[in-house]
Amino acid sequence: MKNLTQLLVSNKLISNKISQEYIKHAQKTFLAESDVEKFVLACSRPLRKSIRINTLKISVSDFKKIATQYHINLIPIPWCEEGFWVEADLAEQPHDKFSLVSESLGNLPEHLQGLFYIQEASSMLPPIALLKDESADLLIDNPMLLDFAAAPGSKTTQLAALVNNRGLVLANEISASRVKVLHSNLVRCGVTNSCMTQFDGRKLGDRLSGLFDYVLLDAPCGGEGTVRKDPNALVNWQLDKVEEIAKLQKELILKAYQCLKPGGKLVYSTCTLSPEENQQVANYLIEQTDANIFSLNDLFDGAEKAITQEGFLHVLPHIYDSEGFFVCAFTKPEGSEITYFNGDISSPFNEINRNQLKQVESYYLSHFGLEFSQLDCVIKQRDKEVWFFPKPFDLISSVVRLNRSGIKLAEIYPNKIRSTHEFAMCFSHQIKMQKIELNVQQVEDFFKGRDFTVEDTSINNGEVILMFNGFAIGLGRNQKNKIKNMLPRDLVKDQLKINPK
Repeated sequence: MKNLTQLLVSNKLISNKISQEYIKHAQKTFLAESDVEKFVLACSRPLRKSIRINTLKISVSDFKKIATQYHINLIPIPWCEEGFWVEADLAEQPHDKFSLVSESLGNLPEHLQGLFYIQEASSMLPPIALLKDESADLLIDNPMLLDFAAAPGSKTTQLAALVNNRGLVLANEISASRVKVLHSNLVRCGVTNSCMTQFDGRKLGDRLSGLFDYVLLDAPCGGEGTVRKDPNALVNWQLDKVEEIAKLQKELILKAYQCLKPGGKLVYSTCTLSPEENQQVANYLIEQTDANIFSLNDLFDGAEKAITQEGFLHVLPHIYDSEGFFVCAFTKPEGSEITYFNGDISSPFNEINRNQLKQVESYYLSHFGLEFSQLDCVIKQRDKEVWFFPKPFDLISSVVRLNRSGIKLAEIYPNKIRSTHEFAMCFSHQIKMQKIELNVQQVEDFFKGRDFTVEDTSINNGEVILMFNGFAIGLGRNQKNKIKNMLPRDLVKDQLKINPK
């Protein structure tokens, strides 16, 4: 094997990506001598593109048919039944269309419709570690789940799909700008069982103590495992920065564990590789609490390649040709003592006025054929706005202030109801009337923010759900077959890629 200096300078791309100090640290702590070259070479390769099919909206088998139409090959990810690496079928697809896979997945209408989420393969591991082999039971039990550091929403949407929108997923994110992105992704993917908070996680433990069956802490970290998509991740690596962020991670994992019910399960994960941010944080939780390790030995076929002696997953980039990742799981004993917080938060959302509820129910039944009894939610009102929340909303809203939570259904005016884009994206599959299928040109016009005309004479004037290939893209307002575009301005898309079939 080449010595370290030879290895790093033999390829300019590699030497620009990884500092010698990092490799030396890795060799001392987690990287076997025999794996150094494989590790460095893997870090130099571009990251494979991967997606997760959103089963809240489409089945895996039906999405595979769409992929075939785009001449995209789906290569199964071993640990996630809905996850696939994607590559162009060059035998069928002209070479100049390869950018469809390498660059433009986010511009496909199927992405904007929420049929899939662009998610790194290793990032799919933590929700699977949290819920595998348990989700069937959770559908009955209406679970309480907490995503402790949720933005941009890949794992939150995955959790919601695993429990089929049942129970409640509380998604917390400290950054206001990232909360906006998180909310947008939840709406796009049709997640209706979520609430959001915007807090430093270290302040949540006392208020949410003992409330959750399942807690996911995908912690802020040094990002060493992201070098294949972030060339600067390891360029200026410093051990003192690793040790500094590990202090925060130890504080967060204690608070995340505090939120867990007795008998509940916690998963801690990072996209970094140094033990200071991984095994040492896990060991700190064990030392400070009564947590028990939940081994991930049998999480999926091939897990033994990345399993540690403790039963943690330490995924190095060369093992599965993926990002680097760390995942560990714990359970809280049934006899653990919990000090519950007495609610002192006054929610801005109130029970909806009876007369206005009747007005809203009548409108949606007569105009869309939608019965509110079909919706597994509670209905709230804030001023003239009507909101849908998951059923445990009142419990959470009494102990912590919620931000951008629930689904805004409509605004009520004296003589009309005005629905929202969120309504169209989250409830279209339950709507029986006022749905219209668009052609490619109309879809392009819609996503560019333009109004357009339709020839369908079966729809009435007023609000209409706009569909493409059987799935909603948004809301319009029909007036004598001219559709006024109701797409929010921040969702306008000029680079849409549509398969003309």
